[in-house]
Amino acid sequence: MGRSLIAFALGLAVAAALAPAALAKEGGIELSSTPFGTPPGGTWTTNLRLIDLNGRPPVDPKPRITVTNLGTGEQNVFVAKQTGSADYVVDVVFPTAGRYSYTAADGVTDREYTYPPVRIVGAGTAVPAPSSGGNGSFPVWAPVTGGLALLLAAVGAGAWARRRRLGLSH
Repeated sequence: MGRSLIAFALGLAVAAALAPAALAKEGGIELSSTPFGTPPGGTWTTNLRLIDLNGRPPVDPKPRITVTNLGTGEQNVFVAKQTGSADYVVDVVFPTAGRYSYTAADGVTDREYTYPPVRIVGAGTAVPAPSSGGNGSFPVWAPVTGGLALLLAAVGAGAWARRRRLGLSH
């Protein structure tokens, strides 16, 4: 049993060491607020931060937020203005009441980060709409992959230890 526990701990350590590498492949975008409470025709001002996991801001980024009216399909693009090395500010206007989706792009990789839809209503409040089926920006595949690697390493280590303990030669 002692060998099985050691093999399990070793597999756990290897999987834990590999999981951060899977998460560290990409940077991202962070918004400081949501459009909650923005009235039709009003301005939602948010700070946008480019996240670069290598410790350096990207060269010549052109970050932006794209707003799409889900009822009409009309799109508006709002370009962010730089306020720091990786910090930007963007003013977004939802022209009319309705349900909107919005995405942010870093302007370097052109990867779009999708946020949950929002409903802009005439009384000066925005209501978050139900999620669109998991189209958020968090990369779920990386922790899932790390977890599966951990599980496979533990099962393999356990099988190896059991086989050695029983003295099976085939």
